This record gives sequence, C-alpha cells and structure tokens, in this order.
Amino acid sequence: MVQLSTLDQITRMSDLHQKLYVALWGALAGGLMSLIVNLLFTVILPRMRRRSLTRHISIVTDPPHAGHARFRVVNGGYWTINNATLYLDLDFQERDTMLPPYTGRTAHIQPTRFVPLRGDQLCWSVRSPTPNPMSVSIFAKERQPFSPCHIGPTVITIPSEEGWSHEAIVRVFLRPQLYTGRLTLVSADTDARYFSIVIDPSSASTPCTIEPICHRDHDS
Repeated sequence: MVQLSTLDQITRMSDLHQKLYVALWGALAGGLMSLIVNLLFTVILPRMRRRSLTRHISIVTDPPHAGHARFRVVNGGYWTINNATLYLDLDFQERDTMLPPYTGRTAHIQPTRFVPLRGDQLCWSVRSPTPNPMSVSIFAKERQPFSPCHIGPTVITIPSEEGWSHEAIVRVFLRPQLYTGRLTLVSADTDARYFSIVIDPSSASTPCTIEPICHRDHDS
C-alpha cells in the first residue's frame, strides 16, 4: 500500500478541521436564529401587541337615559380584546348606604352589613350571549356599552356583576350626593387601564364622568 506523505496527512487533517469548524458555526448560527425567531414570536411581538392594545383603549360618554349613566369602552387597536372586565372602587361611608328602597330588591352592601366597595365587578350593557355579562370581547374599533350607576331623585344604584334585572342583587344603594372613585378595565389581552369616576347628582348635564388616569396609582 502506498502510504500518505506527511504533507497529505496534514492537508487532510486541515480539511477535516475546516469542515468541523463550518459545521459548528452552522449549528451555532441555526440555533441563534431559532432563538431569535422564537423570542420574536413568543415574547417581543406579543408584548408589542399587548402594549398597543392597552394604549388604544378609551372610554367615551353616551347621553344619560332614564337615569342610567351610559358609557362605552372603545377598542381603538387592530386586534380583539378578549374577556374584558370592569372593576369599581367607590369612596363612601356606612352612613351613605341605604336599605333597599324597592320591594323585592336587595343589595350586597347595606347599613346593617357594610363593607367598602373596593374592586368589585360591574356588568356590561349587552344582551348576548347572556344579558348583562360580567366579561365581553371587544373587537377592533368596536364600542361596548356599560352603565356604572343609575341616578334617581332619592337613591343612586350601583349594579353588581349580576346585571340590571329586578332579580339581580344590587351592589349598593347610596344616598344622592357626590362620590368619587376609580374604574379599572382588565382583559386577557391588555394590561389594566385605570380611570377616575365622579358621580354628582347635582350636575344635570354630567351626573357621572369618567376620565383616564395617566399613571397607575397604588392599589387600594
């Protein structure tokens, strides 16, 4: 057999090292590209989408109707907001609460069983798929309605997540006066958005106002 010369052996070893070097860097480049693509589609883009949807949430005012303060949550983004839910914090004392003024009605918060209203759910003013659901989907550019209160001449009614039907348990009946608080909107696809709420029965044109809070304040 013809033995390889030392030069041929060195050349073959050099070719083998070069192939291993190319294969190693190819594997590293492929792994790095896979990691970048994975981060892009599972972390970066979802975060950008979530931030964009959160930023494009707004609340607009509808004219009051039959004592109901009416508003709409607007999805100004490009994707659907799923499982949107509203929570209400309202500042009042036990002396501000009332016993149910209507026959057959009851309330979670009463003078005889008082608790603060801190982050309790509201209902939405839609009829489908069920009347006054606690959570709804808001499609891109859609405006979903809700009513945080009914302002009557002798009582302010705050609904619960059970809705506005006569069978539903009300969150609380309040004496008609000025109240302030915070409204929080959460969903499966956005960060929480915070809004200030003012209920003022003495204002005929704007008995209830809702304004965005620019910076998240501390949880109560």
